[in-house]
Formats: sequence, structure tokens, C-alpha cells
Amino acid sequence: MKTKGLILLASFVSLILTNCETSQKKYKDPREHDSAMKEAYQLQSTINYSIEADFETIPVAAGVMEDAADDPAFYYNSESPESSLIIGTDKKHGLYVYNLDGEVLRFYKVGQVNNVDIRQDVAVGEQKVNIVAASNEDTNGVSVFQLKGDSLITLNIENPLMSNKMDEVYGFCMYKNAENKVSLIANAKNGRIEVYALNLKEDLSGKLELTNTYQVASQPEGMVVDDVNNMLYIGEESNGIWKVNLLDSTSKLKLIASSKISNNKNIEADIEGIALYKTSKDTGYLVASSQGNFSYALFSIEDERYITSFKIVDGPMVDGVEETDGLEVCNKPIGSNFPTGALIVQDGFNYDGDSLKAQNFKVISWEKIQTIIDHQNSGL
Repeated sequence: MKTKGLILLASFVSLILTNCETSQKKYKDPREHDSAMKEAYQLQSTINYSIEADFETIPVAAGVMEDAADDPAFYYNSESPESSLIIGTDKKHGLYVYNLDGEVLRFYKVGQVNNVDIRQDVAVGEQKVNIVAASNEDTNGVSVFQLKGDSLITLNIENPLMSNKMDEVYGFCMYKNAENKVSLIANAKNGRIEVYALNLKEDLSGKLELTNTYQVASQPEGMVVDDVNNMLYIGEESNGIWKVNLLDSTSKLKLIASSKISNNKNIEADIEGIALYKTSKDTGYLVASSQGNFSYALFSIEDERYITSFKIVDGPMVDGVEETDGLEVCNKPIGSNFPTGALIVQDGFNYDGDSLKAQNFKVISWEKIQTIIDHQNSGL
């Protein structure tokens, strides 16, 4: 076990023990159980592929014991890719905007925002705008913003609350269809998923219209939409990843068999953040955070095949990553260091040397992940 693992064990022995129920066993959060930390590192040691992060963001303004940073979104600046932005949630306080040096450009105290997403170039009348939205536990609804430059401008959305059938708004993602219309998709701890059309006026005020609902048996969180194929992916934390076609009213939730925890020895509850790296209209990869063994699972989109898993370990400048909540990917070039894009992950235990710091986000060149995929697919 790494030195940081031993320090973590000592740090968390005194915390009050709480359990999160899963369909397989009582999930023990390493933040609250020393035995869970030990088990997670042991399970992580069985993951063969290792990579290192390329850079990290400034930690969120929270205590080192707080589970605060959660989910990133990525704004791609097509005119100046090096000026792209990371938007990250601090689920205790608000939203951060970071540059690609990991520096904080803006912070917005907008409440307990958990998951965040973005859709760019949304047509509203004659203008195109970048829309950012996040699930907000303070309101049991969503907060909606325009991203202008590196600033977030709150939009006036009429009654931006989820239905009373959502016990506690939790996971969140966005969807932009072929007609350039945006939907906001939120889930709740009781397994309910609600899809809302975001109807904006030219002054960027608007309202939400409930268009569809889905249900899974236990708590979901991570979600992502393949906009081109209208496919919603839903991570049910203690079970696996579901998919459903948002445009097909007859489409039913389908469990991706290779993602089912009971079928895959390399995935350990909870399944948390999920994201898509598209390589063409119908091909690409689904990435999922496997919290129980501090790793990431890779799946083929076209045939739903599990490819392999990898872990992010300590490097010379940036520490490794444990217990990732949210994650995001970009499949476009972002300067010379990220020629094929990047993976952005939340780090549950952020270290500077042997010193535990508040949580942050780590960024990894997609080239490293593609090398793993190519090696695994080659059968070498």
C-alpha cells in the first residue's frame, strides 16, 4: 500500500461510520471506513494498466475531510483550444471555472450543485449560446447559466424544480438533439429519472417542460447522452450502466451486460461518473468510474464490450487518484500536450506529497488511454 493509503487509514479511523446500501453488500466509503480504504487499494492492485495525470486544478475551498468536489464539465474553445475551460462542482458551495493551467478563474456561490454539464452553440432565435446547467440539492431542481467568455450568467428559468416524485435531485446531464433543442436530465436517489425540454426565449429566460421519465431499481448518479444517436446512458451505482433511446417512445431501458457489477470482477460499487469519447458517429468508448477499487472501466460503444480497466497513480508532479465521483472527456485536440483530447476526473483524496489537501480535479491526455485500448485490443 502507498504511503498515502496508510495516512488515510489513520486519518479516518475516528469518523462516524455510515453505510450506503447496495444490491450486493453494504458499500463502505473509504472516507468513512479504514477497512474500506484497505480493501479498495487491495482491489486496485489487481488492475494491470496504470497511467499518470498530466496536471491538476487548484483544490476547492473546503476542508481536507470534506467530500466537496464532485463533477467536471468541459468547454471546448474551437478558436483557441488552449483557452478551453473546466467547470467543476463543489457540492457544498458552488461552481468553479478553471483554465487549462488548473487555475481558478471564477467561483460562483450558487448552492449545493452536484453534477454539471454543458451544451455549446445552442440556437436561441438568431443567436448561439453556450448553456451550462447543474443539479442543485438546495432547491431540489436545476440551476441554468449562460457561459459567456469565462463567466457564468444565471438565467431566469420559470420554476426550475423537479417533480415531487424526485426524492432528492442527484445526478444530471444535458442533451442537444438534431434540431438544436436542449433537454435537461436529472435523476434522484429513489431511482427516478426525469427529462425536461429547456424552452428558451430570445432574452434567454425560459421554462422547463417534462417530456419523459424512467426508473431504475436503486440509486443512480452518473449520466451522459450521445447526442448524435440520442442515446442516454445511466449509471446505477450498485448494479451497472443502462441505455435508452430518448427519441424512441417505445425504447426501454437496457442494461449493458458487461457493465453489471456481478458479471465483471474489475468493477466495484459504486459506479459513479460516466462519459463518452466518440471516434465516429457509431463508434467510441464509454468510460466509467469504479469507486470501490479506485479505477476506471472502458467499454466499446458499438458492441457494448468491456475492454479493460486502468488506474491513475502517483507521478513525479501530480498525485494519483482515488474514489472518483464525476468525470468528463474531450475528444478534440487541446494543444500539443493533448493532441487527441483529455479525460478529466474528480480526485477524492488529493495529496501534495504526504499532505492531504482539499479535493480537486485531475486531467489526463487521452493518448495515454488510447494506448491502453490499442494494447488491449491487439491481444499482446
